[in-house]
Amino acid sequence: MESLERVFIALGSNIKPRGSRLAEARAMLQKISLGGWVESSIYETAPIGPQDQGKFFNQVVSFWYGKGSRKLLNYLKGAELFLGRHPRGHWEKREIDMDLLYYGECILNRRPGPIIPHPLAAVRGFVMVPFAEIYPDFCDPLLGKPIKKILEELKNSGAEVEFKKVETDDE
Repeated sequence: MESLERVFIALGSNIKPRGSRLAEARAMLQKISLGGWVESSIYETAPIGPQDQGKFFNQVVSFWYGKGSRKLLNYLKGAELFLGRHPRGHWEKREIDMDLLYYGECILNRRPGPIIPHPLAAVRGFVMVPFAEIYPDFCDPLLGKPIKKILEELKNSGAEVEFKKVETDDE
């Protein structure tokens, strides 16, 4: 039996209706949550990579989960397909993106299998800003730093960390 762990998942969409897509993703995740649900505000952010695509809505959610990181990752990938994600190239537009950021304090870096923590989480302002909103004191197990410190270092490096909070959908 796997242990109960607090998990953190980044959600993103840059194909309208972005807000509805995030709501559908949250609803799917709430079905597997074992409690302790927390969600950040939704932020509108510029895309990484090709700039000829729409802005993203980004959010981080967290909850308790107990079936293991591999099952959670498989669920996320299946949920993306169920919610209409079409395969496209790297850094291209997305109906929905669901990334496993952290699985408790677990560190996994072997293939096949998930890499945890997410290898780019700590360098992405669009992840750290909503994360710091809900769990500023969570300590990245690889870096040994709390999320609020990682965000502060991103700000000091000149990384983009100022994003507009979104209150409504964009249908």
